[in-house]
Amino acid sequence: MVSRELGTALFKILGILKSYFSRIGLTFWVLWMTMFTVMFAQYLTDPPVPFLLEGFLVQEAAVVAMIGYLYSIYSLASTAIRIPSGILADKIERSVIILVSLCLLPTSYLLLLFATNSWWILISFLIYGVFEGLSMPSFDSMVADLAPQSRRAMVFAIYSFSWILSGIFAPAVGGFLSDEFFLRFPFILAFFMSITGLLIYLGCLKRLKSHTSTNQTRTVKPNGIVASPTTSLKRTLSLLCGMQFFNGLGNGILYTITVAFLMFALGATPTELGIVFSIGFGVAAALAQIPGGKLADKFGSKPVIAVCTLISVPLLLLQPLSTNVFQFALILGLIGFIGSLSTPAYFAWIANLIGTEKRGKGYGFTSAAFGAGAIIGPIIGSFTWTLLQPNHFLPFALATIPFFLTIPFIVSIKKAKESQQG
Repeated sequence: MVSRELGTALFKILGILKSYFSRIGLTFWVLWMTMFTVMFAQYLTDPPVPFLLEGFLVQEAAVVAMIGYLYSIYSLASTAIRIPSGILADKIERSVIILVSLCLLPTSYLLLLFATNSWWILISFLIYGVFEGLSMPSFDSMVADLAPQSRRAMVFAIYSFSWILSGIFAPAVGGFLSDEFFLRFPFILAFFMSITGLLIYLGCLKRLKSHTSTNQTRTVKPNGIVASPTTSLKRTLSLLCGMQFFNGLGNGILYTITVAFLMFALGATPTELGIVFSIGFGVAAALAQIPGGKLADKFGSKPVIAVCTLISVPLLLLQPLSTNVFQFALILGLIGFIGSLSTPAYFAWIANLIGTEKRGKGYGFTSAAFGAGAIIGPIIGSFTWTLLQPNHFLPFALATIPFFLTIPFIVSIKKAKESQQG
């Protein structure tokens, strides 16, 4: 009975995906497949990297500190690139920007595969940060251009499945391969997956160039919002950036202490670490995208984001109470589901507030603000974990503060939008 119900639910989801893909067209499909492939490669490496560091550094404090440094340097590179990349995405063909970034990606996995010390891993994360900072504003802008405004949140929900589906399977696969074969085996597979993503993209580059050239010459201004650098638009963008800064800060703290708690408090293996990531960041997020997109299109992005934040953040305090990996995965899955209901709303809200002409800039600046917070967050997370040992509750309590600080920004954005429309 249960298997039949799951099969029916999966069939309905696939039907919705097919319907939206057919409406949006081949360009969206190419972007979706490219993103799925490159993110599958990245998620494969998540479980083995902390254990590779442990082999180089041995001591718990040094490993946790280096995890923080890795994600800070990755965020620093991504943030530094996103602002100029977002501006370029409004001036030159976005398809070319994405192509350049995809050519960089395989190098990151080769460095992990042949690493002889932790510096190789640091450079690998630096390169991946450049890839992400260069490509993401253009990816997001192209998807927003393809989406009718009335269904924009739902289209972004479908697009989010590209990295969320990879997040369901890839971490578990990466952990399993590390345990059953050898620790660095996932890096080999990640390298070939990144090459596959590049080949998929190259195969349809001509069509993608045609699409971006057409859309970047349009001057549509949805909802009557003036897509020019007025004071109101600048204020709206500043508020969005403030909101995203604290989201990045909270996520940076949370990721570091989550990995540390699993490895050193619960004694998780690479396979168990991969399963937790698959459930907490993959399955939960996948289940949330379609209902999240429908909620945002029906009730508006702002209420969905605010409610999801207020419900999911307090649940973080349950995580350090876990006594085994299974409990932790279930709690993280619940938090991930509620939080991920707001993911389509975020993308659609930014697109609707900024407008077509400055969309690349909007995604570039807001994602850079997220990255700025993510530069600081992992270092704070690793420091507090080491400083507060053996107390595990306080680091998780600290991680809730930045998420709550997003609420004033979310509330204030309405005033900025009303001012623009007036």
